[in-house]
Amino acid sequence: MVNTDRVEDLHANEAPPAPGPATPAEWDALITEWDEIRQGYHLGDTPGTVLACARSLEASLAAGGPDTALWTFGLVLIGPYVIYAHPDPAAEAHVLKAMAAVERTLGQADCGHDEHPCDDMPDDDELDNLRYLLETLARPERGADDDGDGSSADGESDDWFAGGITREVWACPRNLAGFARAFSEG
Repeated sequence: MVNTDRVEDLHANEAPPAPGPATPAEWDALITEWDEIRQGYHLGDTPGTVLACARSLEASLAAGGPDTALWTFGLVLIGPYVIYAHPDPAAEAHVLKAMAAVERTLGQADCGHDEHPCDDMPDDDELDNLRYLLETLARPERGADDDGDGSSADGESDDWFAGGITREVWACPRNLAGFARAFSEG
């Protein structure tokens, strides 16, 4: 049974979302929290964290913000919590609305890329490695053509992104729209 007072509190989004992380270390902390949600052992306010990500994605998308790719992939990583666990139908609707906005806003963007990672969507178990993409995108000190063949913040290899697919291609609006579409259809 859903406590409607709680649902209304979670969705009282009159105030703008809190500012997002400003440094790679702050992004690492948030990415770790998102990974805990994906793995199922997050001890915090999971529905609130998912909704905060959806709100931040909407705000970044509306502003043409530089972190739209991070928020999109963050929601791809943690959004299934509300879709499959069904803790809150209103939260599920909000997540789907945010992803539909990504597809609608970015789906028709022009780009010169021959292919995108969304063209060959990974299986769900491969998305466990999405945190490495997030860590790579959160590090502007890496070059634009860095293919992520180094180590992530936790020392794990991020080989998942080897093979010539650059940060630019991952953050391409058409790729983001493709992941959003696949998420909504999934």
